Amino acid sequence: MNRELTRRETVLLLILVVLVICLGYFKLIFEPIQDQVAQYQDTTSQEQSELEQDLILLTRKQEMQRKIEEVRASGEERTIPQYDNSRRLMLDLHRILDSAVDYSLDFSQSTTQDSYIVLRPVTMSFQTHTYAQARAIVDALSESENMNQISDLSIRTNQGRDRDLVQTDLVITYFEVAS
Repeated sequence: MNRELTRRETVLLLILVVLVICLGYFKLIFEPIQDQVAQYQDTTSQEQSELEQDLILLTRKQEMQRKIEEVRASGEERTIPQYDNSRRLMLDLHRILDSAVDYSLDFSQSTTQDSYIVLRPVTMSFQTHTYAQARAIVDALSESENMNQISDLSIRTNQGRDRDLVQTDLVITYFEVAS
């Protein structure tokens, strides 16, 4: 049953063999290589993004370091205290608010920012006899050794029985370093 193939059958067989070889090359060699190249390109782009983020962080750190050096060169140096600085903070607030007629403090829940800075907001109200006394207390709070930010400041005159008092309301946020 061995018969000789016709020319047409031989050509078709050769075409089939070439197609099988091409398909095998494509599926077994070319596609895996292309997939690997695409994976390497993805990895490279991810690493490039991480590198850019690291460079941005480095630039920010260098800028912060430069600003710290400027502050040190100017002679003013206030450091951020460690977390739970409440005892020292209360003594400082009592000393500053001693000249007030009356005051009240409301400590809100502290929050953490950038995973190492603790923000401790305090809502504060106090009364003084004069605007100058109120302004002196606000200035003393601002210049306190405990790093802070004053917001929502309101100073107004209250007229009560037998006396005029200056009512001051503000929110002061103290900064601490998380342990």
